[in-house]
Order: sequence, then structure tokens, then C-alpha cells
Amino acid sequence: MFFPISTDRKFKRTPWVNYGLIAANIIVYGFTWQSSQQFSLYSGGGYSIPEIFQNAPGVGLWLWPDEPNTRLYQFITYQFLHAGPEPMPFLGISMPLHLIFNMLFLYVFGNAVEDRMGKLGYLGFYLSAGVLAGLAHISDPTAGPVLGASGSVAAVTGIYLALFPLSNVTIAYWLLIFFGSFVISSMVLILFRVVLDLVFHFSGYGNTAYVAHLAGYLYGFIIGMAMLLTRLLPREPYDLLALIEQKRRRSQFKRLAAEGFKPWEHEQAADTSHTEAGSAAAVPAPSPMDQDLMQRRGEVSKAAADQDMALAAERYTALLENHPRQVMPQTTQLDLANQLMAEGRYDTAARAYELFLDTYRDYGQQSQIKLILGLIYARYLRQPDRARELLKAARSSLSSSEQALADQALSGIA
Repeated sequence: MFFPISTDRKFKRTPWVNYGLIAANIIVYGFTWQSSQQFSLYSGGGYSIPEIFQNAPGVGLWLWPDEPNTRLYQFITYQFLHAGPEPMPFLGISMPLHLIFNMLFLYVFGNAVEDRMGKLGYLGFYLSAGVLAGLAHISDPTAGPVLGASGSVAAVTGIYLALFPLSNVTIAYWLLIFFGSFVISSMVLILFRVVLDLVFHFSGYGNTAYVAHLAGYLYGFIIGMAMLLTRLLPREPYDLLALIEQKRRRSQFKRLAAEGFKPWEHEQAADTSHTEAGSAAAVPAPSPMDQDLMQRRGEVSKAAADQDMALAAERYTALLENHPRQVMPQTTQLDLANQLMAEGRYDTAARAYELFLDTYRDYGQQSQIKLILGLIYARYLRQPDRARELLKAARSSLSSSEQALADQALSGIA
């Protein structure tokens, strides 16, 4: 038996809503477990409530797919009901495994999601996920009644994948007389669960509402990505969207390095340097230093947020003229350096890359940045000593094609 017990994602506020959802599920189970014991007998294709159970507590709150018994409130109530106790092998006792595993997953993943989304946002997301999972389930004409928080919990894990893909999960295991734990990537665990539900669904294994699970995963993931894209949720350096952007930048590094900067010539760099100097000379005298700094940084940030990187690069160049050590947030700083290099403004691009390397020393792709910067110094700025230092420092961590490019530049310097 394997089950998650914690993640390394820390939350700043007590997740009272998630605790309340867990408590509500447990309390409701205490009142309805006897009727829920019969769930396995009637969830595999029966389409009407058996007469002997019509007055049993909780049965009318299951989500029934057939029209006579379907009620709108069932799309909410079924989320708080769970199947009755199941026998535990080798122990001779029965336990509410359906409830236990759902609440474990909700506790492990839901706390961090609530912390990121806020209490009301999280509650609305959780309940709406259960409604959508229920709709997906009853869309199957062969579906029987359904109960349980699995669809909502699947949505919580789906949005967790979008928000915290690099976090780790501690898994506890119990195999006969062996107990222990191990750590696994949350991305690996969640994707494994999705694949497992897909396999079980298409193989017809068991008597579980796998369609509801799959709909929950998809809903949570889409909502998470949409909220990141629209910035309804604050961005973090390691959410899934940030990882995709980092991959795009790595591809850009490799493409530019492979091209050897052929699209731009030395004359262009010289012309651009002249233009930059002229532009800087035209900048009016600043107001008091701190006010000027705040204003200029705000202008750079706004242009970058509007995806106008040409304007952002121009404004950043002006910022450096008056405040030469200014560094923007990591993603923005790297995009600015790339933009300046693409425009052939090598002197300013080199300053931007140098500031990035000096400020963000734990950035995972520093070797690629050192390669780009070394090539700028070697080919365009005529600074062989700095170029040699950067290329040698980067070489051991580069791919074979990048190493060949670095060796070619080092040979040219020699």
C-alpha cells in the first residue's frame, strides 16, 4: 500500500477551507456510512434507487445519472459522500479506504493550492470541479450512480501540477511487515495517476468513475494554466508556465549560438553603439535620483509586461545610463539581454548578461549564458581575455555542438 503524506511546498497561511472540506467529508461519512455500504451493489449499472434504500440516509444524495432521480443538489452532495468500509487484507478488519485516500490526497495537495488561490477562490474551484466531474460521469449512457470526492480531488492535483511542478512528495508504504517512505517528484506522481486512470478506464477495470477522475485532472490543469496566463494568480519562477518559458529561452540560446551571430555584422554593432550614445545624450536631466530610478524601472517593467521587448530594451538602455548597476527580475532581465543581442546592440547586451550572471548565480543555464557572452566579447567587442575566461568556464557544462562553438571561438582568440 502506497499513499502520500506530505510535500515540500510550504504555505504561508493556515488552509482553513481545506481543513473544513476534510472535516465535512469525515462528518458526513459518520452519518451515511451504513447506506454507503450498499453502494458497490448498485453502482455498476443500476439506474433507479432500490425501494429498500429509498429512505436510507444518504442514498438520495448520491449523483444518479437517470433523469427521474437526478437532482441539481446531487452535484454538490455526492462530493461529500464515500463508499462504506472495505476489508483490509491480513488484518481482519474493514476500513473506509475510499474516504481515507481521498482525504490524504486532498490534505497533501489542497493545502498549498488554497494558499496560492485564496480561500474563496479555492472553495469555488473545488466545488465547481466536482460539478464538472459529475457532468462528465453522467454523460456516459452506461454510467451508474456515483459518490465521492475523487473528481474534486483529481482537479486539485491537476492544478497542483500547473502551479508546483517541481515540488516533491513524500510517499509512505506498507508492504506486509515492511514500513518506510521515499520522496518522488510531484509531476511524476500526478502523471502516473493520470496514466493509471486512463489505463483502468479503457480496460474496464473495477467499478470506479474513472471518467470523473480524468475530467477533474483536465479541469484543474486547464484552470491553473489559464490563471497563470491571465495573471489572475501571481507568477512564480518555477510554475509550469515559467518552465515552458525557460525551455523556450534555452532553445533561443542554442539557436543563436548555432548561428554564430551570422545575421549581425560588426558595422551594425558600431552603428547601434553610436545610436545608443546619441539617444543617451538626449535624455533630459533626471529628477531626484530615487524618483528617477523608480520611474525608469516602472517604464521597463510595463513595456516588458506588454510584450513590447523592443521598447523595454530601449528603456532599459536609458536606465543603465543613469543607474549602471540596475537589474530587473530574472525573466525580464534575460529577455532584455536577448533582445539587445538580437538587435545587434552588443555592448549593452553584454552589460545586461554580466549583470544577470552576477545577480542570479543559481540560475540553471548559466553555462549557455556564458557561452553567448563569451562569443559577444570574442567576435564583436574585442575583449579576448574576458571571452577566454567565460568560454573556458562554460565549456565543461555545454552540449557537444556548443563545445565545438566554444572551441572555435577560443581558437580564434589564440
